[in-house]
Amino acid sequence: MGATETISKWIVNTSYEDIPPDAIRVANESCFDLLGVILAGSTEPVGDIIRQYVADLGGSPEATVLASGQRSSQQNAALANGTMGHALDYDDFGGFGHPTVAIFPALLALAETTGATGKDLIEAYVLGCEIGMAIQHATKYNQMEKGFHSTAVIGRLASAAACAKLLKLDERQTTTALGIAGSMSSGLIHNFGTMTKPLHAGMTCRDGVMAAQLAQRGLTSGDQVIEHPFGFANTVIGPGIYDLNEMAENLGNPYRIQDALIIKKYPCCGGNHAMLDSLFSLMREHNFTYEDVANAEVDQSYYSVVMLYQEPEDSLKGKFSAKYNVAAALIDGEIGIESFRDQKIADGTVQETMGKVRTRVLAKSEEGSTDFLKGLPIKITLKDGRVFEHTTGRHDIIGGQVNPWGFENIAKKFRVNAGMVMPESDVDSAVNAWSDIPQMTDVSGEVRRTLVKK
Repeated sequence: MGATETISKWIVNTSYEDIPPDAIRVANESCFDLLGVILAGSTEPVGDIIRQYVADLGGSPEATVLASGQRSSQQNAALANGTMGHALDYDDFGGFGHPTVAIFPALLALAETTGATGKDLIEAYVLGCEIGMAIQHATKYNQMEKGFHSTAVIGRLASAAACAKLLKLDERQTTTALGIAGSMSSGLIHNFGTMTKPLHAGMTCRDGVMAAQLAQRGLTSGDQVIEHPFGFANTVIGPGIYDLNEMAENLGNPYRIQDALIIKKYPCCGGNHAMLDSLFSLMREHNFTYEDVANAEVDQSYYSVVMLYQEPEDSLKGKFSAKYNVAAALIDGEIGIESFRDQKIADGTVQETMGKVRTRVLAKSEEGSTDFLKGLPIKITLKDGRVFEHTTGRHDIIGGQVNPWGFENIAKKFRVNAGMVMPESDVDSAVNAWSDIPQMTDVSGEVRRTLVKK
């Protein structure tokens, strides 16, 4: 049996009851968190653009665009909600890029016409995540070296797998859905720091819906999309740098989701989070501000994307600038949505403080450069000569499963995000409805009742 067939069988034969409770808990937290992030992302310029685009496309009123409440086709709603969910770069990460925004908006769109329950959503979401994480684990980030955005590339297969599960496709149809999605996989790191990065997530969700629906209707595709010499692994990832057994044979043994996902505390590239956790820890411990700092030194991994913009000229690029993140954190003592506004980037104090930050990308051969788990130090030198240094490993990032943020803080984040578009009473209703997704029986009704502006 080939890898694609093995994966398809696992998707079809695995049920909610097979998923460990910790994986269910983490899935619920991440999907709940994303809904708030979508609502907040709807207020961004890219949210306005994608909603208007979807409105102009028309389409049957099958599914809901969150916040606005407009109705469109399932594919269009998935496109809009996925794009808005990544607009702020505030959605979770870990395992492969940004798993939840690549999968959950697609499932939400399908759920409105399939009669899916909350358990159905979480079941399909977890299986999609596990497929994506298995592929990523077996490739050791080599697709990033080629300039591919794993959220969009690996996410296409994960999204299609999840949608196939929610639509209850059989093994043959599921294999076909994966085959279709394999031909859709694309997304370039060059577009980080622009509106096209969140569009990656939107297109991934749209294509996951499309692949599963076309397979359901009888469209054909190759049946060895993973392992064929001209298939996904060899062509997209690259020859000799993947392990088919890791991708297929070990699915669910063990589940990865409960260890991999990290809920974001800061609305910026996940590559900044360990650095920011370290910096804030030093600021709390030693009670200094930007005015006390002579210079800051930041090392980053060979694979880092937070060095893309040393001198960012706008807020989207600022999310991928270690220099800007350090400067904003030193000045404000926090990083939030308002940290990423164009006027903030242009502020004279910010620009002056950025001049104190020195960054360096380690060569691939240097120790720690390709090891995401250990983390790299940030070193602060104060004007009085004192020097402080701190390293936060990836597993120790606040919001990860070793250092969890806690559901109370996740709910606070949801309230702030949802409150950007809804009055407090409606936010309360949304929290009550979506904080325990597996208990939900009427997904379609709750989407329209609690996730749109009245």
